[in-house]
Amino acid sequence: MVIRIASAVLSLAGLLALILGLFYWTGTALYLLQMHMLLGFLAVGALWVIGIGQAFSKAGNWVIAACALVVGAVTIVIGVIQSSLMVGEFHWVIQIIHLVLGLLTIGMGHMGAARYRKGFAG
Repeated sequence: MVIRIASAVLSLAGLLALILGLFYWTGTALYLLQMHMLLGFLAVGALWVIGIGQAFSKAGNWVIAACALVVGAVTIVIGVIQSSLMVGEFHWVIQIIHLVLGLLTIGMGHMGAARYRKGFAG
C-alpha cells in the first residue's frame, strides 16, 4: 500500500514539477519556483520510499534501490545549486541535465514500483 501511494505521489508531484519547471524555464511563471522545488522534493521523497521498498522486499533489487537513492540525491543537489552552475551562455546545459534527472526520477520510481508490485503478485 505504501508503494502504491508513493507511486501516485511520484506521478502527480513529478508531472506538476515538470510542468512548472518548463514554465519557469520559459520565463512565464518565475514566481512559482518555490512550488516547483517543493514538488521536486516530494517526487524525490516518493522515489526514495520506493527505493527503500525495493531494498527490503523479498523480490527487491539492491541495484535499483541504490540507483534510486543516488538519482534522487543528485536531482536535489543539481536542482538546488543549478542557478550557480555554468552561469552564462551555456547554462541551458545544466537545465537539460536537471530535466533529464527529473525524468529519470519519475521513470526509476515507476520501474521500482512496478517491480515491487510484480514481486508480490506472482
